[in-house]
Amino acid sequence: MPFILGALALLGAAYFWYSRMRGAADMAGELMEAAGDVRAAARRFGYKLRRKEHPVDGVEEPVVAAAGIAEAFISLDDLPTRGQRTGILQGLQKAYRVDLNGAEEAAVLGRWLVGQCGAPDAAISRIVKKLHSLGGQGALQPLLTVLDTAAGAEGGSLGPRQQEALAEISRRFGV
Repeated sequence: MPFILGALALLGAAYFWYSRMRGAADMAGELMEAAGDVRAAARRFGYKLRRKEHPVDGVEEPVVAAAGIAEAFISLDDLPTRGQRTGILQGLQKAYRVDLNGAEEAAVLGRWLVGQCGAPDAAISRIVKKLHSLGGQGALQPLLTVLDTAAGAEGGSLGPRQQEALAEISRRFGV
């Protein structure tokens, strides 16, 4: 009898560990799928991650920089809503004349860039600097179109941190 109970306990423990490992494998698969989306977006925009360089420094397309700034902007004061994310896509389509697929891929890459910066404040500061170096003064108006569309997507008003971010953007562009 003790052998049967020991065998059942061993089978129960094996099943428990098997189910935990399977859950971890499923989660790893989802992470790899998300990483695949970022890789596909990077390929579309010719983004190259260089060694010993911050990921933002590899951005060469203003639409990607604007998407990153917009993603960071909507997450400054509160969690982003679906309407705000849709507003980003619409703003990118209108300001940069890209199709919906291109806007979605720019947003995916922009969201990844924000994650690489660590915090939305740091992301805005760093990506705005990069956008200014890419497009100069002419890059401000399309960016403001995207931010306006994203912020006004659900009739919301700007929070205090978002207002500070707009002031920093204006300062960076010398407005």
